[in-house]
Amino acid sequence: MCLVAITAMAQTADIEVSYNMRSFYANGVEKNNKYHLLANSTLSKFFNPQSEEIDSLTSTPEGLANFKKTQEAALKAMIGLGQITVDKLPRKKVTDYVIKSAQDSIITVYDMIRDEHVVYTEPFSEMLWEIGDSIKNVLGYDCVQATSDYHGREWTVWFTPDIPIQDGPWKLRGLPGLILEATTGDGIGFFADGIEQTAKQIKNVYGSEKYEKQNRKDILRARRAMIDNPMGALSANGSLEGAKIDPNALKPKSGSFDFIETDYR
Repeated sequence: MCLVAITAMAQTADIEVSYNMRSFYANGVEKNNKYHLLANSTLSKFFNPQSEEIDSLTSTPEGLANFKKTQEAALKAMIGLGQITVDKLPRKKVTDYVIKSAQDSIITVYDMIRDEHVVYTEPFSEMLWEIGDSIKNVLGYDCVQATSDYHGREWTVWFTPDIPIQDGPWKLRGLPGLILEATTGDGIGFFADGIEQTAKQIKNVYGSEKYEKQNRKDILRARRAMIDNPMGALSANGSLEGAKIDPNALKPKSGSFDFIETDYR
């Protein structure tokens, strides 16, 4: 069954924060992606602006047809130059949206695995913090350190009480101030690089009705299997439904790539 999007999405944000996310490809090479956080005291949306623009464009049959024409034109241009670079094609580099609702104390994550739209929820209560006494300046704001062991990784974050919104990048939230920086011991991190007041609407996820409710750990296991065994990871029809995944194959070698959440193993 489809999980209906949060009905209270038509709210106005008080603040917009841009973050750079540092993570790693399966081969260990560093990658960086831009995300924005639109937030007020009760609702937030964490997303990649380029992905949202593409989802907006392709949310109608006419828009989808035009987007495909744009991709074809870009590919033909690269072929003409003899330089085909997938990264330069108009496409979504990331597919996740994170919605946090203080009214329901629920995090909702929309994502994709192959061509399948998936969505899951989790309660705020899964994230617990220990606030330290260290202070550092981030973007001109005095920030306090806090740590949390969350879904397999130890996070160290810096939040500013000067912006009393209990939110932050990705799923991170629940501190008495906005989280501006968050890192793990192995280099994954979110780094705020811009903050401004805004009156933008926190819009619903485009095409949210297409997303099928799944289990978070099942999604991660299927994605791991796809990386380690692309040809045989999922069922014959390529769907997460009915996928047969060997748990013993979900243990990356020491020092190798893994997801931002590692508790699926």
